[in-house]
Parts: sequence; structure tokens; C-alpha cells
Amino acid sequence: MRQIFIATLLFFSISSFGQKLEWIPFNWVGDSVSGKYFDKLAITIPVTLDNLPNKFRMQLDLGATVTVIYENSFKHYLDTYSELKNKIDTTLKFRMQSQTNYKFKNLGLKLGNVSFGNRNIGHFKNFGDPISIDSITTKSEKDIGTIAPDLFENKILIIDYPNKRICVTTELPKQFSKAQFRDYKIKEGRIKIPITINGKDENVMFDTGSSLFALITTTEKANKISTKPITDSLKISSWGEYYMVYGQPIKSKIMYGQKQLNKAVVYFDSRKNSYDFYKEEEIWGITGNAYFLNNVVIIDYKNKRFGVK
Repeated sequence: MRQIFIATLLFFSISSFGQKLEWIPFNWVGDSVSGKYFDKLAITIPVTLDNLPNKFRMQLDLGATVTVIYENSFKHYLDTYSELKNKIDTTLKFRMQSQTNYKFKNLGLKLGNVSFGNRNIGHFKNFGDPISIDSITTKSEKDIGTIAPDLFENKILIIDYPNKRICVTTELPKQFSKAQFRDYKIKEGRIKIPITINGKDENVMFDTGSSLFALITTTEKANKISTKPITDSLKISSWGEYYMVYGQPIKSKIMYGQKQLNKAVVYFDSRKNSYDFYKEEEIWGITGNAYFLNNVVIIDYKNKRFGVK
């Protein structure tokens, strides 16, 4: 009886405090925007589908709602592997970009070397850069889709920016228990974290797909935290739509809990779509990776907490 008790206690200790974390590497993708080069434009993660020999990668975009594979990019793989085409299930539907799309049913998925089992993954019609049939068997990783928060539901996602890796776990590892946590709101997987702006807590969406921006908001709100003239302008795209954003240095103190965030530029645009989105989501604006590049971020989807260490 005593041996059973000791064994149980030992198992509990290992499970709670000494679990082995399965880290998944990520890479930064750089590119030019409006003639300026940004070395941290997007986070991509190596992906394996159904144990195919091809090398894929997908962007980590926590501002998306559904994990998807792009139809245009994946077309020749579907033509090559008929079993993949047979997995598209027209009874599994989702709406995206004002169109009805279907999902792959029970598609085997690995991020890095970590299996996420068989998942229902979206097939996003008429989107993505085409990949030529001659290059689908080459060794380079091909961009084929987006990883959204639906993969991490009821889990804990850890983003270790300095070491370029992520981890998904069911329990908070002990080494991150002293991170500065704050409760967040969530809608359709998108999280809204409280950031103190001009002495007031404001909800901002945390979006890893918004790598360029520490903060982006409306013209009026940007002007309230910066009296300086516009110092930057960029033509950017969101899901295929191109538009201009403008940046000006922030003069106000921006805090996350007790942590003062680095000086940065706030960006804005005057599109009605942006105003409507912020209003519908009840957020001040959006924050991306830029404020947290020297930190580990912990998103506890189980308990709705956001931590920074």
C-alpha cells in the first residue's frame, strides 16, 4: 500500500512540475513592405500533413478564427494525392471572406515533430499563392496555410520569442508560474488582453499575424496618444485586401500590468472596415508580436489568462 502511495505521489510530482515540454520551432519570415525590409514580418511553423514526404509551413495567426489550407497553394498536392482530395467533406462548412468553405476531415497534422492527431482543417477557396507542379517535390518548405487558435482550445500555448519556439501543454509548467498574468476576454478564439493606455485599461486584440505593429487603431485614438506628425506609411494587405496605414511615435506610457512596454509607433488607417471591426469586437485596437520580442508569452486558453515573462 505504501509503495502504491509513493508511486502515485511521484507520478503527481512529475506530471505537475517536471513534465517534459515538447517544443516546436518557428521561423521568422522577412520581406519588403512599401520598399522597407522587415525581418520579422510573420511567424511560420513547419507542418506535416498525413505523413506526406513534402515539407510545408503555415503562418501562426492568432487573429484568425479557423486553421486553413489555401486552395491555390495546395491545388497540385490534391491532384497528386487523391486520398487528400477525398477527405474534403462538404458537410463541414465554415464562412470566411464572405464565402462558404469546406473542411478536410480527419487530416493528420504535426507541428514540428509534435502530433496534433487527426483534425478537421479548413480548405480556403480562391486564396494563396500558387505553387507550380514542378516545385511541389523540392526540399524547400512551401507556404500552404494559417494556424489559428482553434488548434489550442482548452490548452496552454507558450510562445518563447527569444528562442523561436512554441509549446502546447495541458498544465502550466512551473518555470512559467511567476509570469505576470492578467485575465483576458475571448470571442471565436481571438483574445483581447488589457493594456493600460493613458492610465486606463483598454482591451486590445493580441494578434501574432500583426507582426509589424506594436499598436494599430483608429485615427482618433492614435492621435490621443501621439501629438507628433506622421513618420511612417506602409501599404499592407489583410487576406488579400491592400490598404495604407500611417504611423506616429507614441508619447503616452503604455503598460501591461506593472511592466512598462517599450517606446513604439502607433499605426492607424481610415477604412470604415477597421472602425466597424474595432467596434464589433469592443477593442481599442490590435497589438502584435512587436511588444513581446524579448519575452515568453503564455496564453492559457483553459483559464482565460495571458502571461508575460
